[in-house]
Amino acid sequence: MENNNEFNLSGRRVLIFIQRGWGLRVGHFLAKKLQAQGCTLAALTYKKSTHQSALNQTEVKYEMIINNDEVMEDPGKYLATDDYTLEQICSDLGIDSVWPIIGTLRWHVKSYRDAYYYGYKQNVSDEEIILYVKAVYKYVNKILDEFKPEVIIAPNFLELSHIFVNILAAKRGITMMAATDCKIQGKSIFSYSYLNDRGPFYDYVDGLNDKKFTSHNVPAAQKYIKEFRESFKVPKYSQRINKRYASWRGKIKRELKVFYDIFNYFKYGKVNALKNIGPSIDYRTPRIILRDHLAKRRYRRAADHFHYYPFNKLDKFVYFPLQFQPEATIDVMAARFNNQIETARQVAMSLPDDYTLAVKDHPAMLGMRSRSYLEKLSRTPNVKLIDYRIPTKDILQKTALIISPSSTTVAEAAFYNKPAIQLGDLGTTLKLPNVFWHNNLATLSGKIKEIIKLDLHTDEYERRLENYVAAAIDTGFDFDYVSAWEEGKGNLEELWPVYRREIINCLKP
Repeated sequence: MENNNEFNLSGRRVLIFIQRGWGLRVGHFLAKKLQAQGCTLAALTYKKSTHQSALNQTEVKYEMIINNDEVMEDPGKYLATDDYTLEQICSDLGIDSVWPIIGTLRWHVKSYRDAYYYGYKQNVSDEEIILYVKAVYKYVNKILDEFKPEVIIAPNFLELSHIFVNILAAKRGITMMAATDCKIQGKSIFSYSYLNDRGPFYDYVDGLNDKKFTSHNVPAAQKYIKEFRESFKVPKYSQRINKRYASWRGKIKRELKVFYDIFNYFKYGKVNALKNIGPSIDYRTPRIILRDHLAKRRYRRAADHFHYYPFNKLDKFVYFPLQFQPEATIDVMAARFNNQIETARQVAMSLPDDYTLAVKDHPAMLGMRSRSYLEKLSRTPNVKLIDYRIPTKDILQKTALIISPSSTTVAEAAFYNKPAIQLGDLGTTLKLPNVFWHNNLATLSGKIKEIIKLDLHTDEYERRLENYVAAAIDTGFDFDYVSAWEEGKGNLEELWPVYRREIINCLKP
Protein backbone atom coordinates (compact mmCIF):
# COMPACT_ATOMS: atom_id res chain seq x y z
CA MET A 1 0.00 0.00 0.00
CA GLU A 2 1.30 3.44 -0.93
CA ASN A 3 2.39 5.66 1.93
CA ASN A 4 -0.06 8.58 2.10
CA ASN A 5 2.75 10.90 3.21
CA GLU A 6 4.42 10.28 -0.15
CA PHE A 7 1.25 10.67 -2.22
CA ASN A 8 1.67 13.60 -4.61
CA LEU A 9 -1.33 15.94 -4.80
CA SER A 10 0.33 18.24 -7.31
CA GLY A 11 -1.86 18.91 -10.33
CA ARG A 12 -4.97 17.40 -8.75
CA ARG A 13 -8.17 19.30 -9.41
CA VAL A 14 -10.29 20.06 -6.36
CA LEU A 15 -13.67 21.78 -6.09
CA ILE A 16 -14.27 23.25 -2.65
CA PHE A 17 -17.49 24.74 -1.29
CA ILE A 18 -16.63 28.14 0.20
CA GLN A 19 -19.86 28.16 2.14
CA ARG A 20 -20.74 30.85 4.66
CA GLY A 21 -18.86 30.61 7.98
CA TRP A 22 -17.38 27.21 7.17
CA GLY A 23 -15.94 28.62 3.95
CA LEU A 24 -14.24 31.49 5.76
CA ARG A 25 -12.85 29.41 8.61
CA VAL A 26 -12.34 25.83 7.47
CA GLY A 27 -12.76 26.02 3.68
CA HIS A 28 -10.23 28.80 3.11
CA PHE A 29 -7.73 27.05 5.38
CA LEU A 30 -8.08 23.82 3.38
CA ALA A 31 -7.81 25.74 0.10
CA LYS A 32 -4.49 27.26 1.21
CA LYS A 33 -3.16 23.85 2.19
CA LEU A 34 -4.28 22.27 -1.08
CA GLN A 35 -2.74 25.06 -3.14
CA ALA A 36 0.52 24.63 -1.26
CA GLN A 37 0.41 20.97 -2.28
CA GLY A 38 0.10 22.01 -5.93
CA CYS A 39 -3.62 21.44 -6.42
CA THR A 40 -5.71 23.39 -8.93
CA LEU A 41 -8.81 24.79 -7.24
CA ALA A 42 -12.34 25.90 -8.04
CA ALA A 43 -14.84 27.37 -5.59
CA LEU A 44 -18.60 27.29 -5.29
CA THR A 45 -19.44 30.13 -2.89
CA TYR A 46 -22.49 30.70 -0.71
CA LYS A 47 -23.44 34.10 0.77
CA LYS A 48 -22.48 37.29 -1.06
CA SER A 49 -20.07 38.53 1.60
CA THR A 50 -18.29 35.17 1.61
CA HIS A 51 -18.05 35.36 -2.19
CA GLN A 52 -16.49 38.83 -1.94
CA SER A 53 -13.95 37.52 0.56
CA ALA A 54 -13.02 34.75 -1.88
CA LEU A 55 -12.57 37.32 -4.66
CA ASN A 56 -10.65 39.84 -2.57
CA GLN A 57 -8.23 37.49 -0.81
CA THR A 58 -4.82 36.93 -2.38
CA GLU A 59 -3.73 33.71 -0.68
CA VAL A 60 -5.58 31.28 -2.96
CA LYS A 61 -6.00 31.40 -6.72
CA TYR A 62 -9.19 29.80 -8.02
CA GLU A 63 -9.40 28.73 -11.64
CA MET A 64 -13.19 28.99 -11.49
CA ILE A 65 -15.54 30.68 -8.99
CA ILE A 66 -19.33 30.51 -9.11
CA ASN A 67 -21.51 32.28 -6.55
CA ASN A 68 -24.71 30.39 -5.73
CA ASP A 69 -26.38 33.51 -4.30
CA GLU A 70 -25.89 35.45 -7.53
CA VAL A 71 -27.57 32.61 -9.42
CA MET A 72 -30.34 32.37 -6.83
CA GLU A 73 -31.09 36.10 -7.01
CA ASP A 74 -31.62 36.07 -10.78
CA PRO A 75 -31.74 32.51 -12.13
CA GLY A 76 -33.27 33.68 -15.41
CA LYS A 77 -30.27 35.91 -16.09
CA TYR A 78 -27.88 33.06 -15.41
CA LEU A 79 -29.82 30.69 -17.67
CA ALA A 80 -29.83 33.26 -20.51
CA THR A 81 -30.89 31.32 -23.61
CA ASP A 82 -30.32 27.88 -22.06
CA ASP A 83 -33.31 25.87 -20.95
CA TYR A 84 -34.03 22.42 -19.57
CA THR A 85 -37.19 20.55 -18.69
CA LEU A 86 -37.66 19.02 -15.25
CA GLU A 87 -38.04 15.72 -17.09
CA GLN A 88 -34.52 16.12 -18.49
CA ILE A 89 -33.12 17.05 -15.10
CA CYS A 90 -34.84 14.15 -13.32
CA SER A 91 -33.62 11.73 -15.97
CA ASP A 92 -30.02 12.91 -15.60
CA LEU A 93 -30.23 12.73 -11.81
CA GLY A 94 -31.88 9.30 -11.91
CA ILE A 95 -34.87 10.40 -9.81
CA ASP A 96 -38.63 10.36 -10.38
CA SER A 97 -39.34 13.84 -9.01
CA VAL A 98 -37.27 16.88 -8.12
CA TRP A 99 -39.84 18.26 -5.69
CA PRO A 100 -38.68 16.37 -2.58
CA ILE A 101 -35.23 17.90 -3.18
CA ILE A 102 -36.79 21.32 -3.75
CA GLY A 103 -38.13 20.99 -0.21
CA THR A 104 -34.57 21.57 1.03
CA LEU A 105 -34.63 25.16 -0.31
CA ARG A 106 -35.63 26.81 2.96
CA TRP A 107 -35.49 30.36 1.54
CA HIS A 108 -37.88 29.38 -1.24
CA VAL A 109 -40.36 26.97 0.31
CA LYS A 110 -40.45 28.68 3.72
CA SER A 111 -40.66 32.37 4.57
CA TYR A 112 -38.38 34.18 7.00
CA ARG A 113 -40.34 37.32 6.17
CA ASP A 114 -43.50 35.92 7.76
CA ALA A 115 -42.28 34.62 11.09
CA TYR A 116 -39.42 33.61 13.33
CA TYR A 117 -38.00 30.92 13.05
CA TYR A 118 -39.31 30.63 9.44
CA GLY A 119 -42.95 30.73 8.45
CA TYR A 120 -44.30 27.62 6.77
CA LYS A 121 -45.69 29.41 3.74
CA GLN A 122 -43.96 29.42 0.37
CA ASN A 123 -41.75 32.47 -0.10
CA VAL A 124 -41.45 32.59 -3.91
CA SER A 125 -43.54 31.24 -6.79
CA ASP A 126 -43.21 27.78 -8.31
CA GLU A 127 -42.02 29.44 -11.51
CA GLU A 128 -39.15 31.17 -9.66
CA ILE A 129 -38.23 27.91 -7.93
CA ILE A 130 -38.15 26.00 -11.22
CA LEU A 131 -35.92 28.66 -12.79
CA TYR A 132 -33.48 28.28 -9.90
CA VAL A 133 -33.50 24.48 -10.22
CA LYS A 134 -32.63 24.82 -13.90
CA ALA A 135 -29.90 27.38 -13.16
CA VAL A 136 -28.31 25.15 -10.52
CA TYR A 137 -28.40 22.24 -12.95
CA LYS A 138 -26.62 24.44 -15.49
CA TYR A 139 -23.83 25.63 -13.20
CA VAL A 140 -23.23 22.18 -11.70
CA ASN A 141 -22.73 20.73 -15.17
CA LYS A 142 -20.53 23.70 -16.10
CA ILE A 143 -18.25 23.00 -13.13
CA LEU A 144 -18.10 19.26 -13.78
CA ASP A 145 -17.63 19.56 -17.55
CA GLU A 146 -15.27 22.54 -17.69
CA PHE A 147 -13.29 22.47 -14.45
CA LYS A 148 -13.38 18.64 -14.23
CA PRO A 149 -12.74 18.19 -10.49
CA GLU A 150 -11.22 14.93 -9.26
CA VAL A 151 -12.55 15.36 -5.72
CA ILE A 152 -15.09 17.71 -4.13
CA ILE A 153 -14.98 19.04 -0.56
CA ALA A 154 -18.13 20.37 1.11
CA PRO A 155 -19.07 21.21 4.70
CA ASN A 156 -22.29 19.19 4.50
CA PHE A 157 -25.06 17.99 2.22
CA LEU A 158 -27.53 20.73 3.04
CA GLU A 159 -29.76 21.56 0.10
CA LEU A 160 -30.58 21.19 -3.58
CA SER A 161 -27.27 22.43 -5.01
CA HIS A 162 -25.27 20.08 -2.76
CA ILE A 163 -27.47 17.16 -3.79
CA PHE A 164 -27.19 17.98 -7.50
CA VAL A 165 -23.39 18.17 -7.23
CA ASN A 166 -23.29 14.91 -5.27
CA ILE A 167 -25.45 12.91 -7.70
CA LEU A 168 -24.00 14.28 -10.94
CA ALA A 169 -20.41 13.99 -9.68
CA ALA A 170 -21.00 10.37 -8.62
CA LYS A 171 -22.23 9.60 -12.15
CA ARG A 172 -18.82 10.75 -13.39
CA GLY A 173 -16.94 8.74 -10.77
CA ILE A 174 -16.04 11.82 -8.69
CA THR A 175 -16.20 11.60 -4.89
CA MET A 176 -17.80 14.43 -2.92
CA MET A 177 -16.79 14.32 0.73
CA ALA A 178 -18.20 16.04 3.82
CA ALA A 179 -17.51 15.53 7.51
CA THR A 180 -20.52 14.49 9.53
CA ASP A 181 -21.63 13.32 12.96
CA CYS A 182 -21.63 9.56 13.62
CA LYS A 183 -23.53 9.76 16.93
CA ILE A 184 -20.50 8.64 18.95
CA GLN A 185 -19.36 11.42 21.25
CA GLY A 186 -16.18 13.14 20.12
CA LYS A 187 -16.06 11.38 16.75
CA SER A 188 -16.73 12.72 13.25
CA ILE A 189 -16.62 10.71 10.03
CA PHE A 190 -16.56 11.42 6.31
CA SER A 191 -19.61 10.76 4.18
CA TYR A 192 -19.68 10.55 0.38
CA SER A 193 -23.46 10.77 -0.02
CA TYR A 194 -26.23 13.26 0.75
CA LEU A 195 -28.05 10.42 2.54
CA ASN A 196 -24.96 9.73 4.69
CA ASP A 197 -24.88 6.11 3.56
CA ARG A 198 -21.57 5.85 1.68
CA GLY A 199 -17.99 6.22 2.86
CA PRO A 200 -15.28 4.44 4.87
CA PHE A 201 -17.34 4.20 8.08
CA TYR A 202 -20.29 2.53 6.37
CA ASP A 203 -18.13 -0.02 4.55
CA TYR A 204 -16.22 -0.73 7.75
CA VAL A 205 -19.35 -1.44 9.81
CA ASP A 206 -20.59 -3.82 7.13
CA GLY A 207 -17.23 -5.59 7.04
CA LEU A 208 -17.22 -6.06 10.81
CA ASN A 209 -20.83 -7.26 10.85
CA ASP A 210 -20.12 -9.72 8.02
CA LYS A 211 -17.01 -10.97 9.88
CA LYS A 212 -14.72 -10.11 6.97
CA PHE A 213 -12.20 -8.66 9.43
CA THR A 214 -11.95 -7.62 13.08
CA SER A 215 -11.15 -4.39 14.89
CA HIS A 216 -8.52 -4.02 17.58
CA ASN A 217 -10.74 -1.29 19.07
CA VAL A 218 -13.52 -3.62 20.20
CA PRO A 219 -12.31 -3.34 23.84
CA ALA A 220 -12.44 0.47 23.52
CA ALA A 221 -15.95 0.15 22.08
CA GLN A 222 -17.02 -2.07 24.97
CA LYS A 223 -15.64 0.51 27.41
CA TYR A 224 -17.58 3.31 25.64
CA ILE A 225 -20.82 1.29 25.76
CA LYS A 226 -20.32 0.48 29.45
CA GLU A 227 -19.64 4.13 30.28
CA PHE A 228 -22.71 5.27 28.32
CA ARG A 229 -24.96 2.87 30.19
CA GLU A 230 -23.55 3.94 33.53
CA SER A 231 -23.64 7.68 32.77
CA PHE A 232 -25.63 9.02 29.82
CA LYS A 233 -23.39 10.89 27.37
CA VAL A 234 -25.13 14.19 26.67
CA PRO A 235 -24.50 15.35 23.07
CA LYS A 236 -22.00 18.20 22.79
CA TYR A 237 -24.56 20.50 21.15
CA SER A 238 -26.81 20.04 24.20
CA GLN A 239 -23.89 20.79 26.49
CA ARG A 240 -23.20 24.02 24.60
CA ILE A 241 -26.87 25.03 24.75
CA ASN A 242 -27.15 24.27 28.47
CA LYS A 243 -23.98 26.24 29.19
CA ARG A 244 -25.17 29.17 27.08
CA TYR A 245 -28.53 29.42 28.81
CA ALA A 246 -27.29 28.68 32.32
CA SER A 247 -24.63 31.39 32.57
CA TRP A 248 -25.27 35.07 33.22
CA ARG A 249 -22.65 35.84 30.61
CA GLY A 250 -24.69 33.96 28.03
CA LYS A 251 -27.86 35.80 29.01
CA ILE A 252 -26.16 39.19 28.76
CA LYS A 253 -24.66 38.31 25.37
CA ARG A 254 -28.11 37.33 24.07
CA GLU A 255 -29.59 40.63 25.16
CA LEU A 256 -26.75 42.70 23.70
CA LYS A 257 -26.60 40.79 20.43
CA VAL A 258 -29.69 42.55 19.10
CA PHE A 259 -27.82 45.89 19.23
CA TYR A 260 -24.72 44.34 17.65
CA ASP A 261 -26.80 42.94 14.78
CA ILE A 262 -28.54 46.28 14.17
CA PHE A 263 -25.15 48.04 14.19
CA ASN A 264 -23.87 45.57 11.58
CA TYR A 265 -26.93 46.19 9.43
CA PHE A 266 -26.12 49.90 9.20
CA LYS A 267 -22.39 49.21 8.84
CA TYR A 268 -22.61 46.65 6.02
CA GLY A 269 -25.96 47.56 4.50
CA LYS A 270 -27.58 45.17 2.07
CA VAL A 271 -24.48 43.24 1.06
CA ASN A 272 -26.22 39.89 1.62
CA ALA A 273 -29.69 40.90 0.45
CA LEU A 274 -31.34 38.91 -2.34
CA LYS A 275 -34.07 40.97 -3.98
CA ASN A 276 -36.27 38.00 -4.85
CA ILE A 277 -35.93 36.35 -1.41
CA GLY A 278 -36.32 39.27 1.00
CA PRO A 279 -35.45 38.86 4.69
CA SER A 280 -33.34 35.82 5.54
CA ILE A 281 -30.91 34.73 8.21
CA ASP A 282 -28.23 36.48 6.12
CA TYR A 283 -30.16 39.71 5.60
CA ARG A 284 -32.28 41.05 8.46
CA THR A 285 -33.50 44.62 8.70
CA PRO A 286 -33.62 46.24 12.16
CA ARG A 287 -37.35 45.45 12.28
CA ILE A 288 -36.71 41.75 11.62
CA ILE A 289 -33.79 41.70 14.07
CA LEU A 290 -35.98 43.14 16.80
CA ARG A 291 -38.86 40.82 15.86
CA ASP A 292 -36.58 37.79 16.14
CA HIS A 293 -35.17 38.91 19.48
CA LEU A 294 -38.58 39.48 21.04
CA ALA A 295 -40.06 36.34 19.49
CA LYS A 296 -37.27 34.16 20.82
CA ARG A 297 -37.71 35.61 24.29
CA ARG A 298 -41.48 35.11 24.07
CA TYR A 299 -41.20 31.55 22.74
CA ARG A 300 -38.69 30.64 25.43
CA ARG A 301 -41.05 31.91 28.11
CA ALA A 302 -43.93 29.98 26.53
CA ALA A 303 -41.89 26.77 26.51
CA ASP A 304 -40.81 27.26 30.12
CA HIS A 305 -44.38 27.82 31.36
CA PHE A 306 -46.32 25.51 29.04
CA HIS A 307 -48.74 23.05 30.65
CA TYR A 308 -47.03 19.80 29.67
CA TYR A 309 -48.42 16.33 30.22
CA PRO A 310 -46.96 14.91 33.46
CA PHE A 311 -44.22 12.45 32.59
CA ASN A 312 -44.91 10.32 35.66
CA LYS A 313 -48.44 9.64 34.40
CA LEU A 314 -47.19 7.96 31.23
CA ASP A 315 -47.52 4.20 31.24
CA LYS A 316 -47.24 2.41 27.89
CA PHE A 317 -45.82 4.90 25.40
CA VAL A 318 -43.78 5.34 22.25
CA TYR A 319 -41.34 8.25 22.10
CA PHE A 320 -41.27 10.72 19.20
CA PRO A 321 -38.46 13.30 19.63
CA LEU A 322 -38.94 16.48 17.63
CA GLN A 323 -36.04 17.52 15.43
CA PHE A 324 -34.32 20.80 14.73
CA GLN A 325 -35.81 22.41 11.63
CA PRO A 326 -34.94 23.57 8.99
CA GLU A 327 -32.07 21.06 8.97
CA ALA A 328 -30.56 18.48 6.65
CA THR A 329 -31.36 15.34 8.63
CA ILE A 330 -35.08 15.94 8.29
CA ASP A 331 -35.45 18.17 5.20
CA VAL A 332 -32.94 16.23 3.06
CA MET A 333 -33.08 12.70 4.45
CA ALA A 334 -36.71 12.58 5.53
CA ALA A 335 -38.40 15.02 3.16
CA ARG A 336 -41.78 13.27 3.23
CA PHE A 337 -41.89 13.42 7.03
CA ASN A 338 -40.70 17.00 7.58
CA ASN A 339 -44.12 18.24 8.71
CA GLN A 340 -43.45 17.06 12.22
CA ILE A 341 -46.90 17.84 13.63
CA GLU A 342 -48.57 15.84 10.86
CA THR A 343 -46.06 12.99 11.19
CA ALA A 344 -46.66 12.85 14.95
CA ARG A 345 -50.41 12.76 14.31
CA GLN A 346 -50.05 9.91 11.82
CA VAL A 347 -47.77 7.95 14.15
CA ALA A 348 -50.13 8.50 17.09
CA MET A 349 -53.02 7.14 14.99
CA SER A 350 -50.94 4.06 14.20
CA LEU A 351 -50.12 3.10 17.78
CA PRO A 352 -51.60 -0.27 18.73
CA ASP A 353 -53.40 -1.35 21.87
CA ASP A 354 -52.93 0.95 24.89
CA TYR A 355 -49.92 2.89 23.62
CA THR A 356 -49.77 6.68 23.49
CA LEU A 357 -47.21 8.94 21.81
CA ALA A 358 -44.89 11.02 24.00
CA VAL A 359 -43.39 14.02 22.17
CA LYS A 360 -40.55 16.24 23.41
CA ASP A 361 -39.01 19.26 21.71
CA HIS A 362 -35.42 19.39 20.52
CA PRO A 363 -33.14 21.29 22.96
CA ALA A 364 -31.69 23.46 20.18
CA MET A 365 -35.20 24.62 19.20
CA LEU A 366 -35.78 26.27 22.57
CA GLY A 367 -37.09 29.74 21.83
CA MET A 368 -37.77 28.91 18.18
CA ARG A 369 -41.21 27.31 18.31
CA SER A 370 -44.29 29.38 19.04
CA ARG A 371 -46.88 28.61 21.70
CA SER A 372 -49.38 27.82 18.93
CA TYR A 373 -47.02 25.12 17.60
CA LEU A 374 -46.83 23.53 21.06
CA GLU A 375 -50.62 23.85 21.43
CA LYS A 376 -51.25 22.05 18.13
CA LEU A 377 -49.08 19.16 19.26
CA SER A 378 -50.53 18.92 22.75
CA ARG A 379 -54.09 18.96 21.40
CA THR A 380 -53.51 16.17 18.88
CA PRO A 381 -55.32 12.89 19.69
CA ASN A 382 -53.18 10.30 21.47
CA VAL A 383 -50.23 12.71 21.67
CA LYS A 384 -48.73 13.72 25.02
CA LEU A 385 -46.37 16.69 24.84
CA ILE A 386 -43.87 16.36 27.70
CA ASP A 387 -41.51 18.93 29.21
CA TYR A 388 -38.40 19.60 27.14
CA ARG A 389 -36.36 19.60 30.38
CA ILE A 390 -36.99 15.91 31.11
CA PRO A 391 -33.67 14.07 30.65
CA THR A 392 -33.54 11.88 27.56
CA LYS A 393 -32.10 9.06 29.66
CA ASP A 394 -35.27 8.92 31.79
CA ILE A 395 -37.47 8.77 28.70
CA LEU A 396 -35.41 6.07 26.98
CA GLN A 397 -35.38 3.86 30.04
CA LYS A 398 -39.17 4.00 30.25
CA THR A 399 -40.33 3.95 26.62
CA ALA A 400 -41.15 0.81 24.65
CA LEU A 401 -40.03 2.17 21.30
CA ILE A 402 -38.69 5.28 19.54
CA ILE A 403 -40.14 6.43 16.23
CA SER A 404 -38.44 9.26 14.36
CA PRO A 405 -37.76 10.53 10.85
CA SER A 406 -34.07 10.46 11.88
CA SER A 407 -32.44 11.72 15.05
CA THR A 408 -29.63 11.37 17.55
CA THR A 409 -32.11 9.83 19.98
CA VAL A 410 -32.41 6.59 18.01
CA ALA A 411 -28.64 6.16 18.42
CA GLU A 412 -28.79 6.94 22.13
CA ALA A 413 -31.55 4.34 22.46
CA ALA A 414 -29.19 1.69 21.09
CA PHE A 415 -27.18 1.75 24.32
CA TYR A 416 -30.32 0.86 26.29
CA ASN A 417 -31.32 -1.93 23.87
CA LYS A 418 -34.43 0.02 22.93
CA PRO A 419 -35.83 -0.54 19.42
CA ALA A 420 -36.33 2.38 17.05
CA ILE A 421 -38.28 2.76 13.83
CA GLN A 422 -36.67 5.25 11.46
CA LEU A 423 -38.97 6.79 8.88
CA GLY A 424 -36.28 8.66 6.94
CA ASP A 425 -33.18 7.63 5.02
CA LEU A 426 -30.27 8.73 7.26
CA GLY A 427 -27.76 5.99 6.52
CA THR A 428 -25.60 6.46 9.62
CA THR A 429 -28.22 5.40 12.16
CA LEU A 430 -29.47 2.59 9.91
CA LYS A 431 -26.19 0.82 10.73
CA LEU A 432 -27.25 0.52 14.39
CA PRO A 433 -28.65 -2.85 15.55
CA ASN A 434 -31.72 -1.31 17.20
CA VAL A 435 -32.88 0.70 14.16
CA PHE A 436 -35.48 -0.60 11.71
CA TRP A 437 -36.36 1.33 8.57
CA HIS A 438 -40.04 1.70 7.70
CA ASN A 439 -41.46 4.55 5.61
CA ASN A 440 -45.03 3.38 5.00
CA LEU A 441 -47.40 5.03 7.47
CA ALA A 442 -50.29 2.89 6.21
CA THR A 443 -48.61 -0.27 7.54
CA LEU A 444 -46.92 1.28 10.57
CA SER A 445 -49.27 -0.30 13.15
CA GLY A 446 -48.23 -3.81 12.16
CA LYS A 447 -44.55 -2.85 12.14
CA ILE A 448 -44.82 -1.39 15.64
CA LYS A 449 -46.39 -4.61 16.96
CA GLU A 450 -43.63 -6.64 15.32
CA ILE A 451 -40.77 -4.50 16.68
CA ILE A 452 -42.08 -4.19 20.24
CA LYS A 453 -42.01 -7.99 20.58
CA LEU A 454 -38.33 -8.26 19.66
CA ASP A 455 -35.71 -9.23 22.23
CA LEU A 456 -32.68 -7.01 21.74
CA HIS A 457 -30.80 -8.37 24.75
CA THR A 458 -28.76 -10.84 22.71
CA ASP A 459 -25.08 -11.54 22.08
CA GLU A 460 -25.51 -10.72 18.38
CA TYR A 461 -27.02 -7.32 19.26
CA GLU A 462 -24.06 -6.52 21.50
CA ARG A 463 -21.60 -7.61 18.80
CA ARG A 464 -23.18 -5.30 16.24
CA LEU A 465 -23.33 -2.39 18.68
CA GLU A 466 -19.65 -2.91 19.49
CA ASN A 467 -18.90 -3.02 15.76
CA TYR A 468 -20.67 0.31 15.23
CA VAL A 469 -18.68 2.04 17.98
CA ALA A 470 -15.43 0.38 16.90
CA ALA A 471 -16.00 1.53 13.31
CA ALA A 472 -16.45 5.11 14.55
CA ILE A 473 -13.17 4.87 16.47
CA ASP A 474 -11.28 3.24 13.59
CA THR A 475 -12.53 5.44 10.73
CA GLY A 476 -13.46 8.65 12.57
CA PHE A 477 -11.45 11.59 13.84
CA ASP A 478 -11.38 13.37 17.20
CA PHE A 479 -11.15 17.03 16.18
CA ASP A 480 -14.01 19.21 17.52
CA TYR A 481 -15.25 19.98 14.03
CA VAL A 482 -18.41 21.87 14.96
CA SER A 483 -16.62 24.25 17.33
CA ALA A 484 -14.03 25.02 14.65
CA TRP A 485 -16.82 25.68 12.15
CA GLU A 486 -19.28 27.66 14.26
CA GLU A 487 -17.05 29.32 16.84
CA GLY A 488 -13.63 29.45 15.19
CA LYS A 489 -12.13 27.36 17.99
CA GLY A 490 -9.41 24.75 17.76
CA ASN A 491 -6.14 24.46 15.90
CA LEU A 492 -6.99 23.85 12.25
CA GLU A 493 -3.49 22.50 11.67
CA GLU A 494 -4.70 19.37 13.45
CA LEU A 495 -7.50 19.05 10.90
CA TRP A 496 -5.30 19.17 7.81
CA PRO A 497 -3.77 15.64 8.10
CA VAL A 498 -7.30 14.25 8.51
CA TYR A 499 -8.55 15.92 5.34
CA ARG A 500 -5.38 15.16 3.39
CA ARG A 501 -5.67 11.46 4.22
CA GLU A 502 -9.33 11.38 3.16
CA ILE A 503 -8.67 13.32 -0.06
CA ILE A 504 -5.99 10.79 -0.96
CA ASN A 505 -8.37 7.92 -0.23
CA CYS A 506 -10.89 9.53 -2.59
CA LEU A 507 -8.29 9.93 -5.34
CA LYS A 508 -6.83 6.44 -5.15
CA PRO A 509 -8.27 4.01 -7.74
